Amino acid sequence: MKSLRFRVLLLVAAFGFFTAALLAGIMFTSVRGYYVDMTYEKSVRFIERVIEMHPDLWDTYATDPSGFSARLREYILYSPNTGLYLLDNDGRVLASAGEGRGFWNTFKVDLSPVKSALENQSDAPVISNDPDNDRKTCLVAGRPVVRGERTMGWLYVVARSADLGSHTPELLRSYAVRTAVTVSLMTLALGVLLTISMIAVLTRPLTELTRVVEGVKNSGFAESLCSSVVPNCGRDDEVGRLSRTFRETFDRLNLETKRVKETDIRRREMVASVSHDLRTPLTALIGLLDTVRMKGDAMKPEEQRDYLARAAQNAQHLKRLTDALNELSRLDSPEFETHPEPIAIGELADDVVQRFLSTAEAAGLKLELDYPDGLPLTPVDAALIERALANLLDNALRVTPAGGVVQVRVVRDAAGLRLEVSDTGPGVALEDQPRVFERFYQAARHRDLRGSSGLGLAIVKRVAELHGGQAGLRSQPGKGSTFFIELPQGA
Repeated sequence: MKSLRFRVLLLVAAFGFFTAALLAGIMFTSVRGYYVDMTYEKSVRFIERVIEMHPDLWDTYATDPSGFSARLREYILYSPNTGLYLLDNDGRVLASAGEGRGFWNTFKVDLSPVKSALENQSDAPVISNDPDNDRKTCLVAGRPVVRGERTMGWLYVVARSADLGSHTPELLRSYAVRTAVTVSLMTLALGVLLTISMIAVLTRPLTELTRVVEGVKNSGFAESLCSSVVPNCGRDDEVGRLSRTFRETFDRLNLETKRVKETDIRRREMVASVSHDLRTPLTALIGLLDTVRMKGDAMKPEEQRDYLARAAQNAQHLKRLTDALNELSRLDSPEFETHPEPIAIGELADDVVQRFLSTAEAAGLKLELDYPDGLPLTPVDAALIERALANLLDNALRVTPAGGVVQVRVVRDAAGLRLEVSDTGPGVALEDQPRVFERFYQAARHRDLRGSSGLGLAIVKRVAELHGGQAGLRSQPGKGSTFFIELPQGA
């Protein structure tokens, strides 16, 4: 496995090569652009000077067409790489400073780029046809040849020296280019040396951190998970922050390890509570059924029915407990997803209350519902909210004595909606209030004579959390309690 230092050096080398190539390309492009611009400017100045010095250029051609080529050659005497032509308005070659071409009788120079540059007063180089090579384009300049106010033809210049293919060696030998290349290479070399030095400085503490982490892995997690084993390099840069992050991470891992141990302890306690809660009704159920089986016909019908009814009660308690455990396990699963849809919370609360009216009447209790008109539709998982509200209502009816009142309210405020279930029961002791939503807490401390599973409030809390809200309690011992579910705006 290649070290980090080697890979960084390789990356730096590749980056250096790319940078050098990019700089060379940029410099060559810049020099080429400058050369083309300079050549075009010289061509324009040349052709304008010729026209300025020979305002009768067209008359000279008209007087002696055959001898006009010699006159053009005199104009380019000091510009051997320049082609000079006299064209008519259609682009046909009338005269040339060079040798004639056999294809001129059918060839037409495209004058539109030259005319466009003149009309737009553009300084950008113009590319058009080369009259000496009908298959080639090159850098050109052109100006109209006028007589009076009439354009009789065009003076056309081809700057063949702008072709960089033959001038590349010359450009590369240029002092400016060589100086720029030398400076770039020296800068690149210096950058590589500085980078290597920085890599050595940076990787030294990283190497130490790697040694420490490998030591933790090899010597055992629990024994070595301590921030003191991580070197404190005392730096205020990224490496220093990395070292401190390692130390802080080890501290957090220690805390998480403690939390895991505490969670495991609570899990064991919960398993013990579950075992106890399952074993008690199961033992009673087995005992009752064994009694009926052993006595058989010796039991009176009334006694037999009483035993079977008690067995059925214990079986129902077992079912409620196992159903609650399954539901809570399902809600705790990471794969569980809610299915919210806009519903009228007031109507949902009314449906739940209607289901419990007969139970309340049988217990001699008054069941009330209060919610404001015009409540907006709230996106919630209707089945979960209905189950949570039913659990709160069931608990309230169980603890409220005959003649008492249980009230369900839907309250709207700036934070969202709040579902409240109030009772006139005995209330919850102050020392018990912080733990009423814990699993099996009530079942372990205050077992309900009517067969509560002890998980109803835990389910309520989990449903509230799944909707981004929370469950809570307000209670005064001896004066009743109010359990509530807060749903945020847009839950």
